[in-house]
Amino acid sequence: MLSTVAVIDRVLGSGATGHADVLEQLSTANKAAWSATSPRLLELCRVRIATMLSCDAETLSRSPGTGVDEELLDAIATWPGEPRLTDVDRACLAFTEMFVLDVASMDDETVAAVREHLGDAGLANFVRALLIVEQRIRLRLVWDRLLGGD
Repeated sequence: MLSTVAVIDRVLGSGATGHADVLEQLSTANKAAWSATSPRLLELCRVRIATMLSCDAETLSRSPGTGVDEELLDAIATWPGEPRLTDVDRACLAFTEMFVLDVASMDDETVAAVREHLGDAGLANFVRALLIVEQRIRLRLVWDRLLGGD
């Protein structure tokens, strides 16, 4: 099964129909996302998003250098009962679930919990990073369906 990076490269960087400019912008945005917020926190949320969207390839992949152990990532599907998660992990995972399910229904409490841990700038950076990660997974799912994914 190809990684999401490989799928994006295949779709946007291949042959005469390639879109190297779009590929470069997506790559730049992805790098910025991982440097804008805690890689550990973003990895937890990335795996939760992938699980929620049933993107098996993304659920099973691991981002290097995040410091998250395999057992914790395997427990993300049932995260509310996971004792090894911190308060900030829990706040950001709850935010992530609302973000994916229905961002328009995000309540003030959920936002305030993340703001309490990350601050105003941290919250803004986390939301931007989350958007990039979520959209990459959604692109992957669409392209897998349209192109008969690997």
